[in-house]
Amino acid sequence: MLKIENRADIFHYRTLYSILFLCIFVLIARYFQIQVIDFNKHYSKSEVNRVKPRTTYAPRGLILDRNGKILVENFPTYILTVTPYEMKNQQEQFLKISQIINTPVDELEQRFKKYNRGRFLPTIIAKNLSYEEIVTIEEMRLDFPGFQYERFDERIYNSNSNNDHFLGYLREIDREYLKNLDSEKIYRAGELVGWEGLEKQYESDLRYTKGIEYVEVDTYGREINNLSLENKLSYPGKNLNLTIDSELQDFSKELLGNKPGVIITSNVRTGEILSMVSSPSYDLNIFRGETDSNEWKSIISDDKNPILNRSISGLYPGGSQLKIITALNLLEQKKLNPEDELLCSGSYSPPGSSLVFKCWKEEGHGIVNLFSAIAQSCNVYFYETVQLLNLENWVKTAKDFGFNDLTKIDLPNEKRGLIPDSKFFSNTYGRWGWSERGVLLNMTLGQGDILITPIQALKFINIVALSGKDVPTLKLNKDKSTTYYTDLEISSDSWRVLKNGLYDVVNNNYGTGWRAKVEDSSIQSFGKTSTAENSQGEPHAWYIGYFVQNDEIYSLVVLVENGGGGGAIAAPIAGEIIKKIIYSKNYMVSSDVK
Repeated sequence: MLKIENRADIFHYRTLYSILFLCIFVLIARYFQIQVIDFNKHYSKSEVNRVKPRTTYAPRGLILDRNGKILVENFPTYILTVTPYEMKNQQEQFLKISQIINTPVDELEQRFKKYNRGRFLPTIIAKNLSYEEIVTIEEMRLDFPGFQYERFDERIYNSNSNNDHFLGYLREIDREYLKNLDSEKIYRAGELVGWEGLEKQYESDLRYTKGIEYVEVDTYGREINNLSLENKLSYPGKNLNLTIDSELQDFSKELLGNKPGVIITSNVRTGEILSMVSSPSYDLNIFRGETDSNEWKSIISDDKNPILNRSISGLYPGGSQLKIITALNLLEQKKLNPEDELLCSGSYSPPGSSLVFKCWKEEGHGIVNLFSAIAQSCNVYFYETVQLLNLENWVKTAKDFGFNDLTKIDLPNEKRGLIPDSKFFSNTYGRWGWSERGVLLNMTLGQGDILITPIQALKFINIVALSGKDVPTLKLNKDKSTTYYTDLEISSDSWRVLKNGLYDVVNNNYGTGWRAKVEDSSIQSFGKTSTAENSQGEPHAWYIGYFVQNDEIYSLVVLVENGGGGGAIAAPIAGEIIKKIIYSKNYMVSSDVK
């Protein structure tokens, strides 16, 4: 057999060795680059895969009444989130999840679309998971990459407080609303935020601070163990201590019953609201978890408008309580002597007019002066005397008392009401469509275009009670520092005359508010009834007043929509509230005031 010797010259050997060494060098260089030069870069990537940050939550702050009774607390529940970039097949995974948690796929997809903020951020797609649902999801962990469940707290209300408008409620945040929120609180779409009432007003205080903890996971995303890295602790929100006394609040609700209206009481020297009832109301628990759309539609379509907080947003004609504005104007401008008398025959016709304006008492009150006119709420007396004033001064005095403006109470969505002036009348009725003398007849009775809120009426009577000096701003947060309204420059003689009339309203036998009188020598009670005509039905019944006991001053406003006469309907309710307060020690408050 013929054999040929296999020989390679030195050149070929050197070439092969060079290629071999070059390859080894490249591998070593690459290894050096990965392990040394780019160590931090690749280490970070590996840590991202190995370590997963998990947001931790703390409870939202509690809401308590003035005596420490819990009105609003937290109820633990679980939510389901998904991180979009980790999902393998959205349609398939959503279908499986929907079968486990018994939720339509369309609803899951709708929530995902509504709350998704990006591929790398968790999106809340379901809430209120049961323990059985969590166990099932955990058992099928490999089928649900990117899905996580977290503990989450919903609000739960004291059974007697679940319809108090001032508490407010929480709503889920969508992407559009996120831009309006405090970025330091790190909100995410789908979470809950204070939407109304105190929950909204004190969101920054009640809101918890989120934390972060790091957990080690395997290649399937399953948690192996917690890592003690630089975890950031979560902190609960601050508790909110209210001025409200829940016992008085519940008592006021019972008095009002199912009648639409408002009852508000306060400590005049501190500005603290002791009770604030708006009726009708609704169960705040409907905002726990998923709000049923049909239930929500039934509330907002209800003709009685239960969603409205009438205390701060209900707009009503003020009625005869605004005769106080006329009386003070007359006294301050020295247009009359309070002892001067005139005849009330039951009606009044302005000079040169054929129109007839009737008194509420058809047969008339006979001879009256300013004191008895206030006590008996005589319309004719004020029809005649208001003609001595001009519109500009009357409007200015009403605005000085806070009408046509916010009371600055610590609640959102307060209404300003309306005290019309000459500009308003000209714009509304045309320059020649109204007369100053004519509109004053309506305004002295708090009628016509005038609209006020019950909380404005409370501020009004508080200013009267303290003679316009050092009147604290109304508040619901007990820990809020005390501020004061602007002082009114009204003489002591004018205040004395007015208060004598208001005293007779309650304590004189012919006073319209005699039904609010409490037989107790330890108190002095002052008040004013109003029967405000209403184009939508029966008149609204008002009572505003205050009483003094042991150097403490308490005020109250009672409004019954379409209730009828203020003296017959609102005054008896006021009397019951006064009894409740004077025979209880819970409402005695010692605060730092001027």
